[in-house]
Amino acid sequence: MQGANHPDIHLLRRIRSLSQFDDRQLQNLANTLQIETAPAGSCLVELGSTENSSLYLVEGALQGSTHDRQQIRYSGSEDGEIYPVAGIRPSMYRIVAEDQARFIKLYPEQLGEFARREIDPEPAQGADPFAIDDTAEQSMFEIQLFNDLLAGNLVLPSLPDVAQRIQQAFADNLVTPGTVGVIIQSDPVITAKMIMVANSALYRGHATIESLQQAVVRLGLENTRKLVMSYVVKDLFDSKTSAMKTQMQAAWKNSMHVASLCRLLAERLDGFDAEQAQLAGLVHGIGEVAILQYAQQNDEMRNDPARLRQAVMALRPQVTGMLLQEWNFGPEMVDVGQQCGDWFRNPADTPDLCDLVLIARYHAMIGSAEQKNLPPIAALPAFAKLGMGGLAIEEILEFLKKSRDKIRMIEAHLGSL
Repeated sequence: MQGANHPDIHLLRRIRSLSQFDDRQLQNLANTLQIETAPAGSCLVELGSTENSSLYLVEGALQGSTHDRQQIRYSGSEDGEIYPVAGIRPSMYRIVAEDQARFIKLYPEQLGEFARREIDPEPAQGADPFAIDDTAEQSMFEIQLFNDLLAGNLVLPSLPDVAQRIQQAFADNLVTPGTVGVIIQSDPVITAKMIMVANSALYRGHATIESLQQAVVRLGLENTRKLVMSYVVKDLFDSKTSAMKTQMQAAWKNSMHVASLCRLLAERLDGFDAEQAQLAGLVHGIGEVAILQYAQQNDEMRNDPARLRQAVMALRPQVTGMLLQEWNFGPEMVDVGQQCGDWFRNPADTPDLCDLVLIARYHAMIGSAEQKNLPPIAALPAFAKLGMGGLAIEEILEFLKKSRDKIRMIEAHLGSL
């Protein structure tokens, strides 16, 4: 250890999310951090906590329990990588120290500001260095929503029948162009959409497609499934009441922009499927739909946009993950929903779909009011893992600028679904 309360760089180097920092930077970071001590029996994370921090256990043991008394145990070690304890928010676990425990807390705002100071010497105007409000009480709306989430009382949007049947057919490995075509034909609107998409600029061939069977063959089975899912996702953002229409439209517009950037990046980078990346961009924040629908029943929240936005930001990852699991999406897509808001996420050395969506979200926020809070892109592990580290940020922005027409075309395609 560096001192009585400060970690040393060897300890910080074991935290994978800090892998982009060199020894000098880690030493500077160590000087700002404290190794905290908790006595046996003390609670470190409350069930349902939305505190935006990551807890790393250095020494001792912790016991976690869910609302239905399922147990999980964490033990500190002297070597090996250190992973965050109960990192998903709201926390599904109440974390208690079994014996005396020593731990470090990292806050995204603190880490982002540190990265800006170390990598970008000119801090973003209006940024509030090391502003961490960990004492603010959760709103009653957030607590009520989380309790309903745990109790299974939160009504999650359901997939239309055609999408459920296609998902099930793929899960059962019973798919051919014929079987998929029969399922889609039960919905005339989606049938028309698939034929239109097959004839669009993104997929157009030498001959005009006139039947669903031809469309499925041209698009391919996997692409057809992903496009059907994209269509039904868009439909979920169509609020049936005027109270949430503006928020729903803004959420859809953002999802569409992130999806277009995901597709553009996937087409440029190796190892990614463009349709899968596009779908990931569309659903990365789909939990917002469920939260906005829930808020329609709460007069106080419906009439307080600032508090509603705070609740969305706090609860969206957890709700999105639950929703994608409910819809039978795979673990990689569920990870996108739960983790694409963590700029310093770094579970493995190889890039994954969540890394791609994270970088797309970053670029989507450039020029927005939220840009001032972004860490330097060079500090993001996803940036390096995607093989983009050899490009200066100016080169990447120039690439995106030159690709505006392609982005508009993809957004137009998504908007027409």
